[in-house]
Amino acid sequence: MEGNARTLELIYEAAFIPENWQAVLDNIAKAAGAHGTALFNSNDTSTRAIASDSLADLSQKMLGEGWIKRNTRAQKLLMIDHPGFIDEAQYFTEEDYNTQPIFTEVMKPLGYGFGTSTFITAPSGDQMIFAVEKKKVTGPVTPAAISYLDQLRPHLARAAMMSSRLEFERITAAVEALQMSGLPSAVLRGDGRIIGANRLWDEMTPQIVTAARGDVRFHYGPANVLHKQTLEQHRYHGSLASKSFPLPQIEHQPPAVVHTVPVEGSARDIFSNAAVFLIVTPIDRERVPSAETIQGLFDLTPTEAKVARVLATGHDVAAVATHFSVSQETVRSHVKAILAKSGMARQTDFVAAIASMRTI
Repeated sequence: MEGNARTLELIYEAAFIPENWQAVLDNIAKAAGAHGTALFNSNDTSTRAIASDSLADLSQKMLGEGWIKRNTRAQKLLMIDHPGFIDEAQYFTEEDYNTQPIFTEVMKPLGYGFGTSTFITAPSGDQMIFAVEKKKVTGPVTPAAISYLDQLRPHLARAAMMSSRLEFERITAAVEALQMSGLPSAVLRGDGRIIGANRLWDEMTPQIVTAARGDVRFHYGPANVLHKQTLEQHRYHGSLASKSFPLPQIEHQPPAVVHTVPVEGSARDIFSNAAVFLIVTPIDRERVPSAETIQGLFDLTPTEAKVARVLATGHDVAAVATHFSVSQETVRSHVKAILAKSGMARQTDFVAAIASMRTI
């Protein structure tokens, strides 16, 4: 079994086009006489994975049921010091296969037996595992298959590391692009530590401070609570977790709205430590659109538009009520109507939308 030029082309194309990793994984499995291939990327905060479509049943178990977080098989594989693909049957016994939960509750019921795998450590410290899975009925991994995969391993390592580096560059470029739009922003890992930020973000002190170990700290106490909750939601719900929350004015800095935006993608996600963007929309009270403009944009009544504009300048419901000499309940009623007409679920989202409409 010899490596072919097309497989190598696919591997190096995947370094620049992450979506192509799926085809690479499929090719590896086919050449090794296996059912499919999975690629895991692990660090001290998370494990991410992509796999051949043929491994959909296994992926559902690993990701959907949380086995990826208690995968004793992967833990052992990462401890094996071998610069190539290993025959897992040499490291796991039949007793392991019949007693360890990862086998008895996941692999065995789906018909999977021992496969072959290798791990690669990236300069970032991430550990990438290529796991080639076989069905039990097809027999063990052959020495010829492992020899073939070992020929591919240096190319897989180079391409995976290139993908990892390019993803970091993409994230950095996105943060810098947000700076050109006048938006302070940072990108965070899943544990909340900053891995990149633009200059405008650094200028948010003391409203926002980068604390020890790269953690984000807000001067406004409730924002810290909301930020922590959002990271927890992201940990369990991924791209479904997003939130916006306000920051009051402090010293020379205007009020602002912080948006938590999940980093999304397909195969490329596996190569990036980035979990979420934090994007800050400062509220410039002198440049908020007029009530008439807001009224026309969202088909509001004149009163609703006036309430919306005062909210957009950074005032809360109580301050708006005082400003118009009405009750807070009246203001809340207007806010409810504003959100219904604008199609937004939260007041902070509407305020952020208005604040982002910079007037000339």
